[in-house]
Amino acid sequence: MSRRRRKENLEKLKEFFTWATRRSFWDLDIRERRVSDYIAEVLTNFARTENLYPFRGKRGERLETLVELLLEANEITLTGGSLVREREIRKHVGDYVLFMAGMFQEYVKRLSLMSYYLEEGSRAYWSVGEIDQALFKPGADLFKELSRRFELYVGALNYMRRLFFRDSLGDPGTFGTEVKRLIL
Repeated sequence: MSRRRRKENLEKLKEFFTWATRRSFWDLDIRERRVSDYIAEVLTNFARTENLYPFRGKRGERLETLVELLLEANEITLTGGSLVREREIRKHVGDYVLFMAGMFQEYVKRLSLMSYYLEEGSRAYWSVGEIDQALFKPGADLFKELSRRFELYVGALNYMRRLFFRDSLGDPGTFGTEVKRLIL
C-alpha cells in the first residue's frame, strides 16, 4: 500500500474515532471534548497492532507486559534517568490500559486484571501530568483529568465499543481487522 493511501486511511480512521468518541461521550453527558479527542487519537494509534508494544528494555527485549513497562519506568525514576523516556512509558501505560479496559473489558475481566488496570492506568496518567507540570509542558491538566476520572472514561470507551463494534471484539488481536472492515 502506498504511503499516500495509508495516510488517507489513517485520516479516515481518525475521523471515525473522533466522531464515535464524541457521539458516545455526548450520549453519556460527558462534555470533555479534549478527552474524547485524545481517546480518538489513542484508538487510531492502536489500530496498528505494532503500536501496542513499542518499547524495548536495556538488552533490546520487547517490553510486552504492564509489569515490564512499570518496572522500566520505576527504574528510570530510581536511577535519575531520562524524564522524557519515563513520561513516554507512563503515557503508554495509561493509553494501553485505557484501550484494553475500554475496548476489551470482557477479556481484561476474564484475566482478573480490571481493578489492577484501573489503578495503574489512573496512576500512569497522573504521573504524566506531574512530569508535564514539572517540565512546564502544556497539557498537564489533560492527563490529570484522565487520571481523576479514569474509570468513567474506560466505561465511556466500553460504551462506544458496544455501540459501534457490537460484540465482534472478543480478542485484542482482532481490533485492527475489525477497524479495517468498518472503515475501508
